[in-house]
Amino acid sequence: MVILGILCLVISYAISINMETGFYVINSRFLSNNFLFTCFSGAFASILVLIATEVYRFIETKKSIEQFLFSQLASIHGQLQIANANITNILNSKGLVPDNLLSCLSNTIKQITPSLRSLDYNPFFSYSRSRAIKRILTRLFSTEIIQLDSLANDCIYLPMAICTDKSDILNKGESNTVITSTSPNTQRVLSVLNNEIIRLTSLILIDLTEINTACDNDFHWNDVEKKLSDIPIPDTSLSAFFLKHDSSK
Repeated sequence: MVILGILCLVISYAISINMETGFYVINSRFLSNNFLFTCFSGAFASILVLIATEVYRFIETKKSIEQFLFSQLASIHGQLQIANANITNILNSKGLVPDNLLSCLSNTIKQITPSLRSLDYNPFFSYSRSRAIKRILTRLFSTEIIQLDSLANDCIYLPMAICTDKSDILNKGESNTVITSTSPNTQRVLSVLNNEIIRLTSLILIDLTEINTACDNDFHWNDVEKKLSDIPIPDTSLSAFFLKHDSSK
């Protein structure tokens, strides 16, 4: 397309020079210098508009990819923070451990990582902003997405640990099968998963900070991070459920 545009420009320029100098006069019944100049200059103008439109669309697509990448990583970061806060609270309070404690985190990761894998970021020119985004995507594609998917799959081991602890209690002839964070298998799985959550939170935080810096603070990450950190942990206990519906009557 660019080559064709340049060719039309050169031909238009040559015809205009020919019209000024009268080197070769085309003035037949069907063709003239003016007609050829109009055709080729019009073709060049149309190609120029088309190229400008495609360049603008490319720039807008690149920006939307950057915004999408930031929003998806911010969502994962927020879910990792919530999961860490929930696990830490349960471990410290020696509270009950629900089977679905990490289901939201697991589902979020499984929804986001396929869309991250599909990102195609190839700018025309290499500059500091594009190089930073490419570095982040390289890290994501090579290691971080794999580790996130692994964490999402490992969340299944929490209900397995809870079932194992319940089975061990029943095998001992005890009737009380309440599972807390002090139950051996459950406690161990929670600790292992929480360590992985903390490690991945740090990696995603680095990515978000670099994206925001590369994009000249377009995403105001410092403000977003504060809002994510200030989100209160919801009370998912049965008593909180009853209290919510009793107060609405």
